[in-house]
Amino acid sequence: MLLIKLGSITNTQRAQKILMKSGYSPRISRLINPKKSDGCGYVLKLKNTDEKTVINILKNAGINILGVEMQ
Repeated sequence: MLLIKLGSITNTQRAQKILMKSGYSPRISRLINPKKSDGCGYVLKLKNTDEKTVINILKNAGINILGVEMQ
């Protein structure tokens, strides 16, 4: 599972729409006990996906990514 930390709900919803248009199925979730650097603690969760491709799609769309984790 790929977790992409995006901070605000608005940014997370924008990122979700962008990835859905690219054929992905991301789910919005909240981090449990987010750190201050995690913003409001919103993440996108994606299963079985290529991390580099997804990150490039979001960066090219101007989405600010706070962090990426694999679970």
